[in-house]
Amino acid sequence: MALARWTALPAVLLPCWLAGCGFGSGVVAVGPDTYVLSEERAPVLGGGRAADRAVLAEANRFCLRQGRVSVILDLRPDGNPFTPYYPTAFDATFRCLTTAEAGAEEAAQPGATGRRRP
Repeated sequence: MALARWTALPAVLLPCWLAGCGFGSGVVAVGPDTYVLSEERAPVLGGGRAADRAVLAEANRFCLRQGRVSVILDLRPDGNPFTPYYPTAFDATFRCLTTAEAGAEEAAQPGATGRRRP
């Protein structure tokens, strides 16, 4: 009976351990239509590359639910810089704007010509 309990332990702990390999802060409002978000991924789950994709995807999903588009203001690597796996996380600051607002903001950027490059 005691042996059966110990063999079931990995089946319970494995999902808990895997769930801890990637996590995010959730979207946090920091101003009018401005939000921050952080995502972290363990190296076995793709590390910084996966965290980068996850933070951008979550920002897009969050804004799309509001019928808006995401405009990334800042995207920074995060995690422990003293490991060979750095970065394992990314932090993003973004805004949710209407398509018209996003277009006007893009056109107002220094050096913007209003034309797309081929």
